Amino acid sequence: MSVVRKWRRKDLAGIRQVAWDTWADAYGEFIPEVDRRNFHDSYYTMDKLLNLYKSKIVEGCVAESNNRIVGYSKTHWNDQRREFFITSLYVLPEYQKQRFGIKMLNKGIETARAMDVDRVWLGVMVENKPAIQWYVRQGFLFIESKPFTIGNTTIDDLIGYKRI
Repeated sequence: MSVVRKWRRKDLAGIRQVAWDTWADAYGEFIPEVDRRNFHDSYYTMDKLLNLYKSKIVEGCVAESNNRIVGYSKTHWNDQRREFFITSLYVLPEYQKQRFGIKMLNKGIETARAMDVDRVWLGVMVENKPAIQWYVRQGFLFIESKPFTIGNTTIDDLIGYKRI
């Protein structure tokens, strides 16, 4: 059985693993493993994930197939700027093209609508061409580029939005 649902505390270890596995596939060609590992091991500690889970401005959901977490997404509300961001959206490679990504994206958009905003923002590394193409097909417009650093690697991050 496959489902997309709000994340639970017990999902955090699975989320941590999905992040690592998807990064190898999505970023492996342009970010060295040592930089990915250092970033992952600092940002995706269980304590940091638990703090995100408990946060009032962060929400997340997971994609689950046969009781296995195969994807996750995370959103962030910036109250000062009144902007809603999808900060993470990952699906394991072998589960892509099964509509998990679109379902998690739609959950984020539903949350954004409840915040009474007119757009959803996100960033995608410029070298992650398949993700950029996917987001463009979903209606995102990329309007600027900003540097993003992972370890010793700096790469441009395309910033875009979708009107909702």
